[in-house]
Amino acid sequence: MTTTERDAPVMYDVVILGSHLATGLLATVLAKQDLRVLLVGSPDDTVLPSGDSTVPYTTAVLHLLAERFDVPEIASFAAFEDLPEPVRRSSGIKKSLAFLHHTAGRRHDPAHAVQFHVPGEHSEWHLYRPVVDEYARELAVRYGASVLAEKASTTEVRLAPDAVHLAFASGETASARFVVDACGEESPLRAASADGDPGTLLLRSRMMHAYLRDVRKFEECSRLSDYHRATTWSRGTVHHLFDGGWIQVVDFRNHDDAANDLCSVTVGLDHDRFGDLPADPDAAFRALVAPFPSLAEQFASATAEGGWTTSAQWQRRAALTHGPRWFAMERSACRTDEFLSRDVTMTAEVVHALGAALPRAIRDEQAAGAVLAEAAAFQDALIDFNDKMLAAARTAAGSFALWNAYSRVWLLWQILAHLSLKRATNDARAAGTWEPVERFADGGLWFRTPDGLRQMLDWFFEVFARVRDGGLRQAQAADMIFRELRRARFVPPLYRFGDPNARYYHFTMPRRLLMVAWVMTVAPGDFKRLLTKDNVTGRRDDAPSPVRERASADDGRLAAHDDGLADGSAADAPGVTQPGRR
Repeated sequence: MTTTERDAPVMYDVVILGSHLATGLLATVLAKQDLRVLLVGSPDDTVLPSGDSTVPYTTAVLHLLAERFDVPEIASFAAFEDLPEPVRRSSGIKKSLAFLHHTAGRRHDPAHAVQFHVPGEHSEWHLYRPVVDEYARELAVRYGASVLAEKASTTEVRLAPDAVHLAFASGETASARFVVDACGEESPLRAASADGDPGTLLLRSRMMHAYLRDVRKFEECSRLSDYHRATTWSRGTVHHLFDGGWIQVVDFRNHDDAANDLCSVTVGLDHDRFGDLPADPDAAFRALVAPFPSLAEQFASATAEGGWTTSAQWQRRAALTHGPRWFAMERSACRTDEFLSRDVTMTAEVVHALGAALPRAIRDEQAAGAVLAEAAAFQDALIDFNDKMLAAARTAAGSFALWNAYSRVWLLWQILAHLSLKRATNDARAAGTWEPVERFADGGLWFRTPDGLRQMLDWFFEVFARVRDGGLRQAQAADMIFRELRRARFVPPLYRFGDPNARYYHFTMPRRLLMVAWVMTVAPGDFKRLLTKDNVTGRRDDAPSPVRERASADDGRLAAHDDGLADGSAADAPGVTQPGRR
């Protein structure tokens, strides 16, 4: 679809630099709207670590993309059993999120574990990005996008008043009305170069990533029976935490149809605590896990497939992310930690904003500047929100007590964001307008959420800022957070998030029935609107699926539990105070 210098350049509506999940989804939704799209690969496409895990909120954004832009295949990204067979067999299932806090010199203490189980109506998964990214490119082509025949780097981007002119290492050229830059450091626009200001990011760390072979499952290193109410760790995302860092393990081997024997392992470390590790990433990883007996055992035989990706200073943020006829997104706008599934989620959020903004800019170029500025401000707000959440996580990793408290607020935000976005999507469908899901000026919570959630999160981030500054001890902060979770009226008491002893989250049928009773009686009205039948049941529940019909031993164990969390005293009755008020 591109031309040689002897021919007139093809005029596209949008040229997208970088060829991976984010750009494939964006190219798909733009092509579906009859835009002429060219997708251009980049050398960084296959070497940069990218998000490889979803949470229920991720799937809510993916369902919104599929519905709003009429691309049903995108909905398959939200349900493991709906994925094309090659993607499904190379990727993994995700039945839980586990957080295991470690102390140097000791085997892992079962009392220092938290595990959240994914409700049965969800189908979260682990993305094996080489195959997933390729499928996203194929989907874009299926909907009419063009792809440069060879993965050649972009050598020139010339911005003119009436168009953008591009040249590629292959000798081909193209012109477009707009260009979206998502290829990272290789971008000739230098949108995300070292000229950016990483100092605007709170989280600063060394990051390492590799696909490892022969990683032992953690349940083989520590008896599962020692963990009250825990289910098989390897069937979910495992986060190993310690003072100053974390190791995230994503398993692709954990289902019957798996054809991939690798695990994705991502490490994020504080420079001050681990500045003496070797420069070589494999040696650094061995030195990192050696003081933790349970981790040393899990990774004793592991070897990296294709080597490690690392950077002494991984975080990077672009000083400018948009201008006349161009927009920088994803890895060209910011590079931060892939922890807690934020990468895939934020990818979908920004694609949603740009999928609506770019067609408007093309229809009315006089308004294009304001349209792109709004999308850039939204992306910046997501970056800031994500950075605050990750910086708080790094602080929380300093002790299990503080992590135990942190994880409850994180999960509360995930649950309420998921339900709120589903509610906003349903409202938009009923009203015939997408306005309910376009509150981009609201930043990280870009749709209506229950009263109190935004205030709690602001207060939550302030608490962690005080801990970082030395004005608050970790134990004090943990007590404050648990107390606030018990007091906040919008927090369902049946979640028992305010009970530090309730470390295993199983939302079973008895819990659901009790939740219904709470909603019908004392729940705030703003929460009741989230728990209507159309909002809590998946529209796929009646669809037959051989994968769903294959019950696992873990599922049987969950069904046997008669309450939602670990044993402990009942949560306090919800109060009426606002976060931070006493």
